[in-house]
Amino acid sequence: MRKTFILAVVLVFLCLSLAVAQVNEPPLPPDLKIIPPGSGVSPRLAQLSGIWEGTWDFKAPLGGGGRLKTFPMDIMGRGVKIAIVEIKPPKIQAVYAFSGTPQKPGQWFWIKDASISGDSIVLKWGQPGRIKTVTLSPSGTPGEARATLQAETVDHALNAVLRKK
Repeated sequence: MRKTFILAVVLVFLCLSLAVAQVNEPPLPPDLKIIPPGSGVSPRLAQLSGIWEGTWDFKAPLGGGGRLKTFPMDIMGRGVKIAIVEIKPPKIQAVYAFSGTPQKPGQWFWIKDASISGDSIVLKWGQPGRIKTVTLSPSGTPGEARATLQAETVDHALNAVLRKK
């Protein structure tokens, strides 16, 4: 019985390892260049310049009837990279990228709706009724930022601690 249990645990571990290994790293444009912030940008906001990477935390509250509320599948289970290419108030240039699988490769895209809110950067994309908003904020720890992702169709947000690449 004990050997069967150990074998089962090892098999589950191997299967999970293979599933994680098949996820591709989020791509970025090959010619991406980060433009350092000018002297007029606040130090806390300037910290956000560069490439940030991590994964979304999926601890979601239970909904009515005890069902777990989930985000759309295009967000779940994927790594994320956010490149803050240029901070030139009031404008921001940014790229959002997410990982994929061999069957559905990851993608990147330029954010057309990017703005500054205090010491945070707000990125928005999507079609009306399906808008997603990411707020990127300094964490107070060098090389680390906090990100919050809110989808218009979901009443809770996902969070991530991103590390500077």
